[in-house]
Amino acid sequence: MSQTTLSTIPRLIAQVLSIYDVEPDPIFLAANIDITSDAQTRVSMEKMAILWKIAVRETQNNELGLVAASLFQPAYLKSIGMAWLASANLEEGLKRFIASSQLINTAMQIELTERDNGDGQEVLIEYQRRLTYNDIIKTHPCAIELGLGFFLKMFRLAAGKNIPAKGVYFKFPIAENNTTYEEYFQCPVYGDQAVNGIAFSKALLTETLPTHDTELVEMNEVFINKQLASMNNGETSNKVIKMINELLPLGCPTEDVIAYKLHMSKRTLQRKLSVEKQSFLALLTSVRLMLAKQKLASKNISITEITYQLGYSSPSTFARAFKKQTHLSPLEYRSKLLN
Repeated sequence: MSQTTLSTIPRLIAQVLSIYDVEPDPIFLAANIDITSDAQTRVSMEKMAILWKIAVRETQNNELGLVAASLFQPAYLKSIGMAWLASANLEEGLKRFIASSQLINTAMQIELTERDNGDGQEVLIEYQRRLTYNDIIKTHPCAIELGLGFFLKMFRLAAGKNIPAKGVYFKFPIAENNTTYEEYFQCPVYGDQAVNGIAFSKALLTETLPTHDTELVEMNEVFINKQLASMNNGETSNKVIKMINELLPLGCPTEDVIAYKLHMSKRTLQRKLSVEKQSFLALLTSVRLMLAKQKLASKNISITEITYQLGYSSPSTFARAFKKQTHLSPLEYRSKLLN
């Protein structure tokens, strides 16, 4: 399956190009990218690599990703950005972002590693750690610059103050432009490393944010869940997902009930889902798992509440189903996420 990103990211590049007085239309045409359509349109990473390459050539700036990162605003992430700003602290917002990051970029693959660097605990955000060598080659270095620079910008916007990074690491060489990188990140920056990543003090990431708003988080997560559930699905699949979301708090909906609600027979529903290479059970399982992960990211909802909100008959039934999908119990998953 082709890796994709939300079209708000190429729109950000168009904004960067305007700074250099470079007309974006010919560049986007050459990359075969249309950003005039719906904001929810997705763009393949192959096309994004071409876009970055042409943009670098036309602006003659190899660190164009850092320029894009400096212009980044939460609105580019839509509801994910708003939920992050309203989170209790930077770490919680970061974990919430990671849980939903496929909505922004399906190739992002972010992992967190906690380590002791001698002067306290730090959190290393590793970008694309598990991608194969060939996949990494397809990702332009500017996309990695934007990916790491974005975390620094987002942390500072959310905290309302300067959040210093402890160190930045790139897999590609940066020796010729090391000063440019260190001026942007304001910390030591290393090239030719084993990972693409940026590290922050654990203590800074757990400070309460001034914009913390539990209600706002919950409102945005409802929209995030709907967007995640609809990714790469056909019309009938999206209708089924929407109906499952509406009916789950009342108990687990059956395929017969969903078919009735959509004004079709069970056999017609099965046929239409089959055309979209989906099944009712697969969609139900996917929606439940996605919602479970989102709800477990909050300390304010008990396992029992989540159980019945997702239509399971008992906490033990929910635990077995969740562990089958993740190899972790709900408590283990929550502990790993929040600790």
